[in-house]
This record gives sequence, structure tokens and C-alpha cells, in this order.
Amino acid sequence: LPEILPSLTRATIQPRQGQLHMVMALPGNGKTLFALWYAIQCGLPTLYFSFDSDEGTISNRAAAILMDKTTDEVEAMRDSPAVVEIEDSLSILQERVRFDFTGSPSMDDVYDETEAGVELFGDTPQLIIVDNLLNLRGGSDAEFTAMRDSMSGLQGLARDTGAAVMVLHHVNSSLLNSSSPLTRIYHDKPAQFGALMGQVGQLPEAIYSIARVGNQMKVAAVKNRDGIADPSAQSYITVACDASRMSLYDTARDMDLVRTKREWM
Repeated sequence: LPEILPSLTRATIQPRQGQLHMVMALPGNGKTLFALWYAIQCGLPTLYFSFDSDEGTISNRAAAILMDKTTDEVEAMRDSPAVVEIEDSLSILQERVRFDFTGSPSMDDVYDETEAGVELFGDTPQLIIVDNLLNLRGGSDAEFTAMRDSMSGLQGLARDTGAAVMVLHHVNSSLLNSSSPLTRIYHDKPAQFGALMGQVGQLPEAIYSIARVGNQMKVAAVKNRDGIADPSAQSYITVACDASRMSLYDTARDMDLVRTKREWM
């Protein structure tokens, strides 16, 4: 698939078709930003299952990316004649990105929506994003068993469709208070492989642990069958992040250049 950012490609962090990928982080640490920005920027026919955020929130975030606006600016535009600009941008996006906001769907629902995506795009979507795993209804009342069942279903989805499937998932936030430095996680660093909630890391070919800190996003491949991996997450790549505009940049200089250009317009 198209690269996420050049510095990540150099670190062999690269989504691949027919494989299951996971993005893990603490709540509010940039999982949706990472996935939504890539879904919009990659230019591929994409299915985005947003089980964690409602349609209004995702629409505003997507418009912010498309229009290079802050989410607050987009929100203000909705109460003005400029709302037409938002609608036009999202209308164009919907030609290649299909969003689904079903609450607590099953894997059968995901497959049904994937088939609907084939009708929309005329072919199988090349990227399928599931935001997030906890909201996907598994076949068991036991939470961890249900998550493992869902992961098996998502792996099957990647194999059956040939799409790159990217599922977002939480880390075990109780480890923030761990007394052991070997298991403790931090808000300002990607969490290690062992901090993954439910220990559901067996099936994904790649797991990216991320942490957003101010204008930075730190990305570590804690599992990567086709590239470099560091389960401890100590070897991470830092890219630039403008959370207010839901956007990522390869370097801080790239972000500053965009900001300067924006100020001169």
C-alpha cells in the first residue's frame, strides 16, 4: 500500500495487502487520528468502521484533514453558509471512503458492509479500518475470548478480500501504575508489546504502538513479520502531529512549512 510517511517506511512500517495490522495506544493518544489521516491521504478505496466515534465527530475530523482547518474551525463553519464547503469536501471523499457507524456490530455485519463496499467501488476495498476492537461483537460473553474471536475474523477478512485490515485497540492502562519498570507504560512513549489489552497480538502481521505527545507522534513497530520490530517499543520513530487539524507530517520542518504557507494565504 502507499506509505504512511517516508520516515516510517524507512523503519519498515508499511501496511500490506492481505495482512492484519493493529494500532495500539492508550485512550486519547492518537489512534483515530493516525488511522483516519491515513485513510484519507492514501487515496485508496477504503472502508472505515467507526464504532468508537459518532458520525458527527468523524465528519468534522475528516473535513479538518481535507480542508486544512482545525476541528474548531470546521465546527464553526457548520453554523454558517460555509457549511457548503464542508459538504462538498465530504461528498468527494465518499466516492472512495465509505464510513460505517453501526454500534456493536458482529463480524457478519462487517462482511456484509464489505460486500456493499464492493458495489460502491466496483472492486474489493484495498484498506479496511476497524475503530476499535472492543466495540466489535464477538461470539462469546467472555470479553477476552470475544476479542480473540474477532481478531480471527479480521484475519480471515484480510485473507478473503486481499485488503490491508487495520484494527485499533487499547493498551492495558492499569500498567501506568505498575511498580515494575519492566511492565510500566507511560503517556509520553509507545507501550511495549506486552501491554496490549487482552494479549491479542498473536494474529496480526504487524502491530504499531503509538503515543501522541504535543506536536509529536511516536510510532514503534512492536511486531513486524516483514520488517524491523522492537517488542519493548524503545526504538520508535517520531513524526510531527497537528492534532487540531488531525494531520501528520514526516518532520517538524514539514509541518512548519505548511503552517507558514497557510499564514501567507
